[in-house]
Amino acid sequence: MTLAARPTKPSLCYAWVLALIAAGATRAAPADAAPPPRFFVVVRDVEEAPGVRTGLVPEMKALFRENLGRRPELTLAPPPELGAATAAELPADPEALRAALRAHKLKAIEVTLRILEITSAVDPPPAGKPFRVLKRGIRLSVFGTTLPDKVMAIGGDGDSMIAAEVRKSDDLDREGKQLLAEAAKIAIGQAVDMTVTKLMLPSGDKKKPPKKK
Repeated sequence: MTLAARPTKPSLCYAWVLALIAAGATRAAPADAAPPPRFFVVVRDVEEAPGVRTGLVPEMKALFRENLGRRPELTLAPPPELGAATAAELPADPEALRAALRAHKLKAIEVTLRILEITSAVDPPPAGKPFRVLKRGIRLSVFGTTLPDKVMAIGGDGDSMIAAEVRKSDDLDREGKQLLAEAAKIAIGQAVDMTVTKLMLPSGDKKKPPKKK
């Protein structure tokens, strides 16, 4: 049998010091302040390429704004000096916008989400499976221009396809719309991530690399 020694009782002063240390350890350390955004973003529109009809333009615009708004490098709020409640109310005077951006160390871009292609398919049941497979895919791109100079800015691309089993009784239009919305959410996230990554590159690195021979 192993006998453990009973711990000695600490002095009152020592116990008080230990209590202070414990209190300090449990106190949450102040969180580092998040860096300020570097780009003010104006969401201009969501466009569908000729022949493309998604039926989801308002939903995609909301997803687009949501993805942009989650990025700490970006802000959708106009500089307060402009007195604009929304980006649509920005002053026409480019010097006023330029001065406000300079005061906050911001650059500005206006962006459009363009839906390039929609794919749709219903595949026969895979071997050993009783149900058909419904597929919906989307390919899209973000592009835009700098403000207030209207110079072409960096954009990003995204594409995704979602598939699900469907029964004969299922409403393919309704199911397909839901799948397309899920695919759009993924593709928009990809395009925004790519756009932000390119925007954060040093200016000299934003050029496309030469094609390999």
